[in-house]
Formats: sequence, structure tokens, C-alpha cells
Amino acid sequence: MGSLFEIIQFIKNYLTKNHKIINALLHNDFSLNISKNQFKKDNSTLKLYYKIKEEHTLNSSKEILYHHLLNAVSSGFLILKREADDRKILFMNAYFQEIFGVPKSSSWNYLKKFIPQFCETLEEKEFEDIKTTIDIQIDGEERQTYLIQNTKAQITNDEYDIIFLDSIQRVIDSTEKEAWMNVMKVIAHEIINSLTPIHSLANTTKMYFENENLDKSDYDDIRLSLETIMNRSQHLQTFVEQYRQLTMLPTPIKSTYYLNEIIQSIEQSFSPEFHQKQVLFENHISTNVKVNVDRIQFEQVMINLIKNAIYSVENVETKLIEIFCKQTENRLQIIIQDSGHLIDEAILPKIFLPFYTTRKDGAGIGLTLSKNIIEAHKGYLYYQQDKDVKRFNIILT
Repeated sequence: MGSLFEIIQFIKNYLTKNHKIINALLHNDFSLNISKNQFKKDNSTLKLYYKIKEEHTLNSSKEILYHHLLNAVSSGFLILKREADDRKILFMNAYFQEIFGVPKSSSWNYLKKFIPQFCETLEEKEFEDIKTTIDIQIDGEERQTYLIQNTKAQITNDEYDIIFLDSIQRVIDSTEKEAWMNVMKVIAHEIINSLTPIHSLANTTKMYFENENLDKSDYDDIRLSLETIMNRSQHLQTFVEQYRQLTMLPTPIKSTYYLNEIIQSIEQSFSPEFHQKQVLFENHISTNVKVNVDRIQFEQVMINLIKNAIYSVENVETKLIEIFCKQTENRLQIIIQDSGHLIDEAILPKIFLPFYTTRKDGAGIGLTLSKNIIEAHKGYLYYQQDKDVKRFNIILT
């Protein structure tokens, strides 16, 4: 009788402990302090508890990390979960709160009171996958344009919306500021390089004229100083003219031409230089490809890019420049490819910067001017390189 009582008591304790573990798992309660020693024999329920607890801890750590990452991003992020009569805000990053001055809330309807334009835009689109712009005005401040993007996600039976939002003006201002800072550095460098010797030589010349007794060598020095001043002034004038050329590009006057004909004409003008420098130029453009361009401006782009390619292949054994094109229904891609040395990764971000050049005789406006011309044609110009070749790509639409 005593043995039976002990067995019943053991089974009761065993079931009670298992019930506690299962109940804790059902309620995501991982605060139970259960020692493995409490179970004299191997217990699968306890193993399951510790396994799920470990996974829960890992997932919680990941969630905290993701929240830190999203809060560090200078763009707005919202994560919503669809519910019966509302959408629940699962996450709102710090930047979103800051730009709109909204408190943390889990209610979509509550958020709508603060930024109705934003919320109504998503509701009108029924929270479909969208990428658009909206104008938002907060507390009587100046209206700002924002880029808004919503991506839907389905996880088991739950529907989520991941919303990204950023101020277009902030992005533009940041990009323009960086570009102008770089340009101003180059301009300041050029002006100082010209004005410093001019000032020094002018002062020296002034000292010569203050001396009443000038001999022939003094006059020679004065003449040399004046010539140097004239040369540096001419250099500064050329620099300013090049800057004017970049900033006052005329509107393209477009007509339709055969691309191959334009390339052949340019190739003919470079023929003596190709021969002298032993450069092989291959034109792979089909005779029936047409382009709608301002011929004078477009030829300037092609001349700049071919000049760039000639310089690139100067110090390599195989001096090859090739021009291809790929045409689809809506766009034309023109590829100028050469076998020269690849551009250093540190230099790549600067190649389209005005007045930036690595060549002793370069002005640093060729690529910038070319990019401006192509963009004026509603196209774009970009650079690519891989292990064997480097290429400039012109896209015209």
C-alpha cells in the first residue's frame, strides 16, 4: 500500500511539473527557475522548455539589435500589422518620431490625427505596394516633399506593412552640399595657385621700380615677372571660361542621325593620333541604328570619351578601343570600352567631379561636360569596370 501511494505521489509531482512547464511555454513565460536536477530521469518536456527559452532569448536579442539599427537610420520606418478594424503599429523608429513630432503609439487611427496626409495616402492606395511622393505640412511649417514606399509582407496568417519615408529635400540638400563642397575646393585651389605667384611677382616688380638705378638684368627680371603674371592670368581666365562652359550649357537642338555615320566621322578625325600611338579602334555600330541628338553636343561627348580612352591605353601593351551599342524598344545603350588600366577605387567617386583630373595636361571638365550633355538629352552616363575592361555607358531614351 505504501509503494502504491509513493508511485501515485511521484506521478502527481511529475505531471504537476510538466503542467507548469507547458503552461509557461503557452504564455511565453521563461521566468521559471527549474533545475534539471529536480527530475531524476531524462525529461523531454524540460529539454523542450530550455530549447525554446534559448531560441526566445536569441530572437529577443536580434529584435533589440534590429531596433537599434533602424533607430540609427536617418529615414523614417514604420512596421504595421493588420487587424480587424485598425492597423497596429509594431515599430516606429526615432527618426520618424522626430521629423513629425509624434509620440510613440500602437494605434494607426491615433497617428492619423498628427499626420493625416501621410496616413490618407496609404489608405487611398489600400496599403498596396507603392512608391510615390507626398507633400506634408506639420504645424504650419513649410510644406516638404517626402518619398514614401510601402512593402507588404505575409507571414503565416498575418499581414504586415513595412513603410519607408524620407525627405526628398534632405537627400537633395545633402547631395548638393557635398558636390558643391568638392567643387569649391577645386575652384579655391585653382584660384589660389594663380593668385599667389601673381601677388608675389607684382610685389617684386613694384620693388624694382622703387629702385632708381635699374640695370639690364633688372629689366630682364621685370619682363620675366610680367610674362609670368600674364601666363597665370591667362590660366585663370581659361579656368573661368571652362567653368562658364559647364554652367551655361545650351538646350540641345535634336535631329535624327545614323549613329554609325557620326562615329565614322569622329574616327576619321582621330585617325592620325590612332596611327601615331598605335591604337586599334573598332566600331561595332550597325549601319541602321539611329539617334535623336544635338549632333554638335553629342559629338563633343564622343570626342571626350575617346580622348579619355586614348589616354587610358597609353601605357598598356594592347591598345584597343571599341564602341558597341545595344538597342531595345525604348532605349539605346552606347558602350565605349578600352583595354587600359582600371581606375583606382579611391578615385572612382571623383571622376565626374568638375575640374578633377589625374592628368598633367587635363582640365578636368571633359567627363563632367559629357555627363551634363547626356543628362540634357534626358539620358545618363555612367562608368563600369571589371577584371579585364573598363567602359563608359551612355543611355539614351
